[in-house]
Amino acid sequence: MNKLARYLNQHLVGEVVVDQAVLSHFSTDNSPLTIPPEMVAYARNTNDIRKLLRFAWQLAEKGHVLPVTARGSGLDATGGAIGAGLIVSLTTHMNKLQEFDPKQRLIRLQPGVTIASLQDALLMYGLKVTALQSADRMATVGGSIGAARDDLWDADWVDQLEVVLANGDLLQTKRLSKRELNKKKGLEGFEADIYRGIDGLIEENKTLIDQLDTKDATGYNAIASVKKKDGSLDLTPLFFASQGTLGIISEMILKADPINDGESVVVAVFDDSAKARDAIDTIEKIDPYTVEYYDELMIQRAQETGKAFPFLSELKSTPKAALVIRLDDQSARSRAKKVRKLTKLFEQSDAVVSSTDNLDESELASLVSLPTLAIQAEGRDEAAIPILDGIYVPRERFEEFADGVLELASKRRVVLPLYGKPLEGLWYARPILNLKTVGGKQAVFKLIDEMNQLVVKCGGHLTGLYGEGRTQSYSTHRSIDDDIRKLYADIKAIFDPYSVLNKGVKESIDLKLTVAQLRNEYHSNHHDALARF
Repeated sequence: MNKLARYLNQHLVGEVVVDQAVLSHFSTDNSPLTIPPEMVAYARNTNDIRKLLRFAWQLAEKGHVLPVTARGSGLDATGGAIGAGLIVSLTTHMNKLQEFDPKQRLIRLQPGVTIASLQDALLMYGLKVTALQSADRMATVGGSIGAARDDLWDADWVDQLEVVLANGDLLQTKRLSKRELNKKKGLEGFEADIYRGIDGLIEENKTLIDQLDTKDATGYNAIASVKKKDGSLDLTPLFFASQGTLGIISEMILKADPINDGESVVVAVFDDSAKARDAIDTIEKIDPYTVEYYDELMIQRAQETGKAFPFLSELKSTPKAALVIRLDDQSARSRAKKVRKLTKLFEQSDAVVSSTDNLDESELASLVSLPTLAIQAEGRDEAAIPILDGIYVPRERFEEFADGVLELASKRRVVLPLYGKPLEGLWYARPILNLKTVGGKQAVFKLIDEMNQLVVKCGGHLTGLYGEGRTQSYSTHRSIDDDIRKLYADIKAIFDPYSVLNKGVKESIDLKLTVAQLRNEYHSNHHDALARF
């Protein structure tokens, strides 16, 4: 065991290990990259995290940077859960639901709690955290906050965060009034330095910050949500999609909502993708819970697996697109009325329509497996690489985007099935690649770069849902304004002046180095390849 690990083991309640099998496991996440760490720390409590970061800070003050990366379930698809140096694992010990207030519907928990554990525990009280309903159930809650942009998940479901800062100090986030903010800024210490720095940065860059699109998770776009017109300030939004680069979340208090047991589903299969696209605007007026879109290739690949999809096979010609609409109105009567409206609408477009009225339980269950089956690779050495997940494209530019995806797939001679949630403008394109070949590896960053160009052309963002991590940062940082890039660098410097936290994530990268970090073959780190969809 090396000297650093031995020293840290003397001061932690948890364990620091350097076993090669453990390091190998933590060298990959759900991205196609491999970066072996030097050590892995299994933190048992907040004080362990504080001691680890304080130690790394002290080393950095002497000119020796030990990068520290917080890790949950390792499902980050952008390389955000791996890194050289020290990995802090939060799932082994820091996975407890600590306190629940049923009257206020508030739950206090540690970051390593999985979404499945949280939602199943709340289910006994007839509650759920609505914002986490569509997230991967095996992901950790802390990881979900660190991965996704704040306005999409609606940061109001987070009542408070406890964050360990880069120097080991603790920060409790909450909205401070103008008076409380001024009082905080008058104190000494690193927390006060952060409040002074961020408030000053906002005041100096008001015009620039007003230009930021909240639907972009690149950099620290959530700076636009930190300060309100009344002068109050809350740092909570900055930790969404920050991917552990500003601090390590050690505890949180979340708000739960009552469960709505009733759901109706309508499935429409079209022989013309244009008709499916045209129907989307009308669907929005009916106010569905969510709408899912599957392109022709996605449907075709799902059918080829051998699983039966009766609602697809009823179409006499080749299915070109499918829409799945979910309704969650409390009133069964209201849902039934909407089902009738949707059925009439789709039949006018010559679509084959099914709904909960005529679909049995197994057919409804098959809907859940459709996207997972659709991205299965046929070749033994191929895999569906999650490098283009969570793209944002404005709904009015969807047709242009969809046509561009087809052109890109043809140009690069790659299978590129497209799935999305058109009302949210979120899209997922999973390329089928062979990373054992030079061509397959070269295709990874070419696809990312060319997709980014297409998305920007369509008025969208490559990082429409998740932070850019390592795999997308080369492309996204080249496509943003120099002043915005500097703003993000300044935010990072305020929170992490020695660049210790998740070094190499959410910043400009050396593309040659990142290409060299590509695995020779890809195996997904999670049970359901499209659970995050």
